[in-house]
Formats: sequence, C-alpha cells, structure tokens
Amino acid sequence: MKKNLLTLLLLCATAAAWAYQHFPVDGTWTLKRLSTGETKNVSLPHTWNAQDGQDGGGNYVRDVFVYSKQVVVPATFEGKTVYLKVGAANTQAILRVNGERVGEHVGGYSAFMFELTDILRYGAGNTIELEVSNKEDILCPPLSADFTFYGGISRPVEWVVCEKLHLNPNPRVNNQWIPNQRIAQPAVRVLQNSVSAGKAELEYRAQLRNASKEAQDVRLVVRIKAADGKEVWSLDESVRLQAWEETEWSYPLTLEQPHLWNGKADPYLYAVETELYDSHDKLLDSSREPLGLRSIEVDPEKGFFLNGVSYPLYGICLHEEKKDHGRAVSDADRKEAIDLLRETGLNYFRLSHYQHGDYTYAYLDTLGIACWAEIPAVNSVGLNESQNKAYRRNAVSAMIELVRQQYNHPSIICWGLSNEINYKPGIDPTETVRELNELVKSEDTHRLTTVAAMFPERQTNHISDVFSCNRYDGWYYDTIEHFGTEMDRLHGLFPNRPMGTSEYGVGANIHQHEYPAMKPAEGGQYHPEEYQSLFHEAYWKMMLERPFLWSTSVWAGFDFASDGRNEGSQPGINDKGLITFDRSVRKDAFYWYKANWNKDERFVYLTSRRYCERPAGLQTLKIYSNGSRAELFVNGKSQGVQPVAECQAFWQVKLKKGKNRIRVVDADTPSVQDEIVLTGK
Repeated sequence: MKKNLLTLLLLCATAAAWAYQHFPVDGTWTLKRLSTGETKNVSLPHTWNAQDGQDGGGNYVRDVFVYSKQVVVPATFEGKTVYLKVGAANTQAILRVNGERVGEHVGGYSAFMFELTDILRYGAGNTIELEVSNKEDILCPPLSADFTFYGGISRPVEWVVCEKLHLNPNPRVNNQWIPNQRIAQPAVRVLQNSVSAGKAELEYRAQLRNASKEAQDVRLVVRIKAADGKEVWSLDESVRLQAWEETEWSYPLTLEQPHLWNGKADPYLYAVETELYDSHDKLLDSSREPLGLRSIEVDPEKGFFLNGVSYPLYGICLHEEKKDHGRAVSDADRKEAIDLLRETGLNYFRLSHYQHGDYTYAYLDTLGIACWAEIPAVNSVGLNESQNKAYRRNAVSAMIELVRQQYNHPSIICWGLSNEINYKPGIDPTETVRELNELVKSEDTHRLTTVAAMFPERQTNHISDVFSCNRYDGWYYDTIEHFGTEMDRLHGLFPNRPMGTSEYGVGANIHQHEYPAMKPAEGGQYHPEEYQSLFHEAYWKMMLERPFLWSTSVWAGFDFASDGRNEGSQPGINDKGLITFDRSVRKDAFYWYKANWNKDERFVYLTSRRYCERPAGLQTLKIYSNGSRAELFVNGKSQGVQPVAECQAFWQVKLKKGKNRIRVVDADTPSVQDEIVLTGK
C-alpha cells in the first residue's frame, strides 16, 4: 500500500495519488556553501534566501550550495526498483550518491527523479548530495523577472520504491522537442478527446516498465469509479512486457451520460484506479488519479464557456510564497493562501509564474476553481542564438514537465506559454513561443494554450489559442479610464481572437492613506491604500461592460518578494497584493471584490479603516457591501439609510475632535455590521 506523505491531501478523497511506496528523506540535512565553506543544518523544504530575498537591494545570494545527508537505505529495498524524487530545486541541481554523479536537472519549479537501484548500498549508510545553484548565468526560464529567484530545495525529497514490474513514474520522452529525457510524472493519464453531457470519449494511458532481464506477463486492471464509489467502467487486460521494456499502453473508452465537473457549482470527480498484477495474480503496483470531465470553449465575443454554458472567469494571480519562507512552503501554507483568497468568491486563479506544488492543483480540483498553469518563460528568451538554444532546451523541458505532471487535474483549463516575453532586450521570441505551443498541442488537445502579453500587437501573442493582456493603465502609464478604451481598440483590431486580462493592479501600503485618493508618482515611496481601491473599482466596472474578456485576474493575491524593488516604503516588496505579505491584513480592495463576487456571505465593510487619524469636520465615509441597503451611525447617532449601488454606499458625516465610533449595519440583516474608531485631529 502506498504511504502518502501529503497528509493534507488525504482530506481530498479524490486527489491525485502517486502509485508507489514513498518514503521521505526528511529530518536534518547539512547545507554547505561551496564558495565560502560555511555549513549549517537545515530541514526541507528550504531556501537560503528566506531573508535576503525579501529585504530589498537586489543583492540576495545567488550561489552554489550542497545539501547532504547520510541515509541508511533499508535492506527491504534490495531487489526492488528505487528512485529518488525531488519535488523542486531552484534552479540547477546535480545529484551525487556515494560520491558518484547520478544526473542533473535544470529548472526550478518541477519535480524530477533518478533511478538509484544499482548505486545504493542496501542495509547500510549512503551519502546523498544535491548540489543546487541559483546563479545568474543559468540559461533557463526565467532569465529575469519581477520576483525573487529563491535558491534551494523548495519541495520534499523522497524515495519511490517499486517492484521490478511497475507503473513507471519516470518514463523517457524522445521526440522532436524533447531529446531523450526522463520525466517524473503520474504513470496514468486519461486524455479527454471529446466531452459533452451525453458522452465522454477518452483515452486511458499507462506507463509500464519491466526492469528485469526476462519477459513477463502482467495484468492491468482499470476501474473508473463515481464519487460514491460505484464502478462505472472497468478493464482487465493482459500485457506482455519484454526484458527491460518501457512502454506506454493505451486504450480508448467511452462513458455515456457522464457527470460533468462543473466548476464551483459541482466539482464532480471520478477516480481512475489502476492495479498491476503479475502472472500469479500478485498485486505489484496500484494508482489512483482524479478524473474531472468537462468541455472548454472560448468565444471572441462572449468569453469563456464551461460545458457549453457561459462561465465568466474572474479571479486572482497567485505566487507560491510566504514571508520569511520564500518558496519553501508547506501544503498547509498552500491551503491557507487559497482559502484566504477564495473568501472573495473568485472562481479562477492564474498560478503565476511557474509550476506550483501538486497540492494546489488537487485542492482546486475539489473546490471547482479553474486555473491557468504556466512555465516561467518571462521577459526574454536570450540575447543571442547561442543563449536561446540552451534556453529553449530548458523551456521545452519545463513545459512538458508541467503538462505531464499536472495533466489529470480538471481545474487546469489552459497552459501558459509565456509572460511579457518581449519585455527585455533579446532575440525575437516568436519561434520559441511557437515551439512551446506545438509541444503542448502534441500532448494535450482539449485544453487551451495562452500567453500573458505586454505588447499585445506583437506576433508572439497570436500563436496560442487565446491571449491575455497585462494592463497597468493608471499606474505605470496613461489613466485608469484608458484601460477600457484600449481593450475596445484591441478587440476591434483582433475581432476573432479571444482576449482576456491576465494582470491588473497597483501598489498599496496599508500605512499610507489619503481620501480622496490621487494617483501617486510612479516608482515612488507613497502608495496610498485608497488609490488601490479606486483603481480596482474602476477596472472591475469596465470589465463587467466587456463580456468578450475570456478571463480576468487581479495582480496579485498577496504582496510578494521582488528584491530589486524599492517603492511604496517597502524595499524588496511588490505591494500590489490584496493581502499583505505576512497574510495578516486584507486590504480594502480585497473587500471590493468580495462584495462583487461573494454572494453567499452577507457582509458590510467600512473602508479606509486604517486612515484612523484624519482632520475633524466634514468627511466622506464609504462602505463595500453585497447587500442592498445600509445604515451608518456616528457616535451612536444614525446618519440615515443609503441604498447600496454597485456594491458601494457613501455618507457625508461630521467627525468631532477625538474618538469617533463609526458603525454600519446591513439594513435588511441587522446582525451584519462593521465598526471602527476614527480620531478627528
């Protein structure tokens, strides 16, 4: 039976499961910086940039470190096939076991595995060394980006132990894009060729391996089970595997009248259970993968459709990061981040700018929240042909790892090929993006490909199925209102191209305030929270008027580290989040979206609550609410009932000097209220 390390994932009954025995290589590791010889003890996941990557200056350590550990490999592993799996290591990792170089992986956000069957000493001690580098000269995505490139091993390390005959977790891929590379992936995938309410036409694929010197007969037993455990389809097939053979075995299948995965309304999941038996009916291996059946379409005029029904995607961009932890976060941290943001009522995440941990996709499956998954092809693809050749090799590797590793998750509705890829100087990225698109289409025909564009008229942005624009009108350039006119212009220029908005946002420091808010100086130290609210109020209203936008996503869910930044009086921080970096404070703009998106939880919210000292006398007070009427009280005296129009209501009130108790009540549900204290000066 499988020993599942992701204990939080056990809460999700239909979550994806690796098929084999897993044993963590946890506890204490020794970390040595090669350039200085400095050593210390650490535990995984770990980054050496947890502090210096978030304090500003752009001078965080980018160097080579070695993680090492003495491990006694159980004697019971002998005679099996043994792999070492690394969840992610940024950016380049070299594995050595007992002093022998085993292999190398480049790319900081995807899992990789190496087979160690013939290298390990069983029942004895072994030295495991992972040399990890995040140096600037590594030619893989991203070459540059507006976030910190945390070095380290950011996800767990574990043994994966299989019988000689097993479902292969590390098959070899060799095609025109991927030259002879092993990919750590679930051994079972179910391709969705055509899905409707009447019929789902699928293809089951299993990676099989015979790691013995003799041909073997095996039985593959496959069952698809409904959410209640009832079996809806099964297969029992004999397969002969030659000595040392690795193969992908496939079988077409049809489910009549399938129960569809229908977003938040009904995130229905089947389970695909696979068992592998030898010729004596001994169970050798097993697997359980999620299956969510749905159809995806985008209309250039009407936007996104899920299962043939209009389903506007509105949500938030999410980095995988936490203050003082960098990207070395736990599954509990991942769940906390998602739960905090889904309070807004969103139905969609853009998972920026790289592959996230497995838990994130599995959890979104169960919540019915759709997502955009992408690789970190950001800003540039290299300065010249030589750089681009190496970059492209690593980019296609990251792309196939993302697609293969996360393929079975129905929450993923599109694969992101690039982000602002024309931003920095370099060679034309068009052919790189075209190659990435072709690779994805060879792997997955039922999802969309997309890009996040800075210069939307460039050819690079018109290769994928759909595209989206990163817009900062009213922050870095132009006025807020220019967003609407620019979207209309682009829609008119490309009437047959589905277009969305992949980023939009402004900085906000919760300790800086003014009302009414004016646009602050670009790149300055003053980022009043009220201007962020004004920006998002206007953008969301303009988006509602443009149903052709296939998706929209706020930049960003949380403030995050970008060590080279120095603005908003928060060095090293991009402060465009709806929630502060430490996840403790929801900014006012968070509640603007909650008022618009969350119709299940009635609330009222007094804005500018942190502007707690302000001039006495006449003041305008504003609330956000998803109700229809609200009554305001100042120092116990009613200021009248106001209608809530477009999720807002306003009162002109007079503040006395000293403390003023402000209370707002939902006029239709008096138990719903909010209260603050303002000091008149």
